[in-house]
Amino acid sequence: MAFGVFSEQSFPFDPASIVRAPARAADRRSVRAWLEATHEALKGLLPADSTHALLTADLSDDRGRPIDVFERFGIDPARLGSLRSNWRGLAHTAQASGAGREGQAASEAWPGFDDIWVPGHDGLPLAGRFGASADNSGIRKADAIVILPGLLGDNRIMRTRDLAVGLRRWGFHVLALEPRGHGLTDQRTPQAAYTFSSLETLDLLAVSRWLCDQPHVRRTGLIGFCWGANHALCAAWYDGCRGEHSSIHPRLAAQLDPVPDDRHFEAGVMAFSPVLRFEDLLDKLDSPRSRIREPALAGLQATIRERMTRKGYPDPSGNLRNLIACELHRSRLANPEVERDAYRFVRMLPYRNQPDGDKLQAARVPVLIVHAANDPLAEAQAVADLFAKIRNPNVAGIVLPGGGHVGFAPFARDYHYSLIINFFDPLRTGGDE
Repeated sequence: MAFGVFSEQSFPFDPASIVRAPARAADRRSVRAWLEATHEALKGLLPADSTHALLTADLSDDRGRPIDVFERFGIDPARLGSLRSNWRGLAHTAQASGAGREGQAASEAWPGFDDIWVPGHDGLPLAGRFGASADNSGIRKADAIVILPGLLGDNRIMRTRDLAVGLRRWGFHVLALEPRGHGLTDQRTPQAAYTFSSLETLDLLAVSRWLCDQPHVRRTGLIGFCWGANHALCAAWYDGCRGEHSSIHPRLAAQLDPVPDDRHFEAGVMAFSPVLRFEDLLDKLDSPRSRIREPALAGLQATIRERMTRKGYPDPSGNLRNLIACELHRSRLANPEVERDAYRFVRMLPYRNQPDGDKLQAARVPVLIVHAANDPLAEAQAVADLFAKIRNPNVAGIVLPGGGHVGFAPFARDYHYSLIINFFDPLRTGGDE
């Protein structure tokens, strides 16, 4: 989303700048223990005036209650959307988010990558850009990392290209995926509605299974940004609960495929800037926002409005709740209660006395949530609220002092990429080198 003097920029991944944290056998016991040791090794890569961060244990007090994240960072949450008060957060958001170009054009070619089609859970062709890691002897046996865009995003975003090319250069196979309703997937199958997580979660498990069937893929990992991070968290949850959970209403369960007992994304799941209280964001987007006073929200509304106009939905506006309703009611999930069922499926924190189901307690693969204290779209307090409820050592979180919304590469490029490389290091996750 471009606004004001800020615009999307490229932040290439330089393998020579990666810092490897010392591998210790003890760090394999939990993602939380690993994160403490790794952040200690990497924190010198953060800007000199932004070295303080909150790790999982810091997000709750000694009685297990969530801390006040904004008080810890000296931030007024009511002013996060203001250019005057949150200049750097908004700049980093715009530099990493792209220009909100809702549409269907293909991105320029990436070196070492091919455009492919991967079958979703129901056979729907999903557009992807795949880069196989190779050396002088040919394609290597390696883990494959799937990268998801943000809300209504696609592979034209420089953030995805920079990360994908860098991961491949490091030695991973990489698949940049455009989910149903996004990019070239939407262009080829416009009749397939975007369900904002229910069907997309099953698609992700099918993509993981398809990748693992390829001869040179050892395991899979997953990286999601913004709403793609929500998809990533849902995939980690659904893999663990295997489709049996209080957050899956029988009406919805009847439309979802049974889940085999194989494990998906064993290399790990990274969620950057997830919208953990997405219904609070829907509330904010119910009314028009000013590009001058709240540029991030206004930029998001412009993308939503473009989507509604292109799809021919009635009363096109920046109201995300209305867009979700239009998409769900033309999907195969459509029924009078489809919105209630879909929100229940994706909800990670309670909303107006409606339960979240403690989803991430079920995660059985490593999960890391990365957030910024100055995020203007998805408030960081939700991370503390979430970890006050989670006792699963496989799930860890960190709140950095900067980065805005998904803007971690412009905020601290070397830290961002080093954290990703260390997280997917086979030595940490028990995979073979």
